[in-house]
Amino acid sequence: MEATSASSSLVNDVAEEILLRLPVKSLFRFKSVSKKWRCMIESRSFAERHLKIAERSHVENPKVMAIISTERNAYHLDTDLCFKTICSESASLLSSTIVNFPQGFDHWINVSESCDGLFCIHSYRLQSIYVVNPATRWLRQLPPARFQILMHKFTPMIGQVLEPFHMIAIKSVSHLAFVKADDYKLVWLYNSDKYNSDASSPNEGLTNCEVFDFRANAWRYLTCTPSYRLYYKQRPASANGSVYWFTEPYNGEIKLVALDIHTETFRVLPKINPVIASSDPDHIGMCALDNGLFMWKREPETMVEYIWRLKPSQDTWENIYTIDLLSSNPRWLYDTPNRTVLVAVCKKEKILLNFRYGKDLMKYDPQTKSFSPIFKDSCIKYVPYFQSLISHI
Repeated sequence: MEATSASSSLVNDVAEEILLRLPVKSLFRFKSVSKKWRCMIESRSFAERHLKIAERSHVENPKVMAIISTERNAYHLDTDLCFKTICSESASLLSSTIVNFPQGFDHWINVSESCDGLFCIHSYRLQSIYVVNPATRWLRQLPPARFQILMHKFTPMIGQVLEPFHMIAIKSVSHLAFVKADDYKLVWLYNSDKYNSDASSPNEGLTNCEVFDFRANAWRYLTCTPSYRLYYKQRPASANGSVYWFTEPYNGEIKLVALDIHTETFRVLPKINPVIASSDPDHIGMCALDNGLFMWKREPETMVEYIWRLKPSQDTWENIYTIDLLSSNPRWLYDTPNRTVLVAVCKKEKILLNFRYGKDLMKYDPQTKSFSPIFKDSCIKYVPYFQSLISHI
């Protein structure tokens, strides 16, 4: 009897270890095998173990999510988004999922980086804001941030001023960060102006910061925010327990502002790569990959791209790539002259790059100094991604 029980337990353990390594779509099918399997797959502990394995697999074989609007008619609200998962090694399409967002986005769509397989998708023209897991198709609509409410309130007035609505909204900084400390958080740091501040705003300074608490289902202000205006074209990057933003140039120097996501305190980094600090902000970029912070700069005259990685233990910057874009002579370079976005680091030191406003996701091989196409579509954004079961946050 004891031998039978031990044997049964062993079979169950082996089955669970196999299930933990399966994609989400397969797990959904296996939930119908038995009530026991359904309870196991739907448990929080299984989802967290599955997440850790997916994270490790992503380091070895990175995947990219292409997020695409299915609505091409400018007069219709875009309520459906298509999520396509691409393998960076084989360039194959692994999955394609369409998710419906009932409120729509009115063609003003911003997408956060992926956080445990989740995305925050919002509009600064409407009050739409959602958290979605494309793998499970789980969706949660959130209450709008104060930033959205105020911008929406002033939309008719903004249409009458010299500067169009989208430029005023964008210059405020229309991108937020999706992070996880002890719990998940949304962090929206933006430049303060007459359109997005009112009596409830705690600061009279240059910036405001709102944080969304998923348990309370509410936004709250942080009271001490940076005394520097943010450079509005840059997206925040989250790495090493902090979220980072570039500032506008002050006395010819760009600064790097960081928020500790655990203590919710801001600081200005004492050391930033001097090449970045003295650059034209239109020619630089920043992202987080594998919990590391990367920065890059393109020299507009020579079309040489430099990419650095932050070494946190030494607080120094290491140059890891130098790419001569002209020598590679890509035909698409002249069609997409805007700055590059680093998307992923692959095996054998290869990297994935996308040119802002460009359709092509390209792989660069530093050994042959050549580019090869991976994927092409009119994407809202390319994002490093791995599937997860995390839902109902």
